[in-house]
Amino acid sequence: MMPLLLEELPYDPNQVTPGWIGFTATALVAIVIMALMWDFNRRVRRISDRAEAKERIAAELAEQRSAEAPDAPAGHRADDADGRADDAPPRTP
Repeated sequence: MMPLLLEELPYDPNQVTPGWIGFTATALVAIVIMALMWDFNRRVRRISDRAEAKERIAAELAEQRSAEAPDAPAGHRADDADGRADDAPPRTP
């Protein structure tokens, strides 16, 4: 049995074309890739828009908080009646 490469082909390899089936398959792959790229861009844009909106909201909230309490220093904590901060551990006797 001889390998296929050494045998003479029953047709001219330069005259063989994929035809309309090959064209259709290539066109479908191209269309699917373009649709995936469009969807990917839409999703990335939506994610970045949401991140920007969250940043704007956080900045507005920080601005509102600073406007509400301009007298309190930045590191100010409310003290209890015994002079300890609210988040300080209890004193041991």
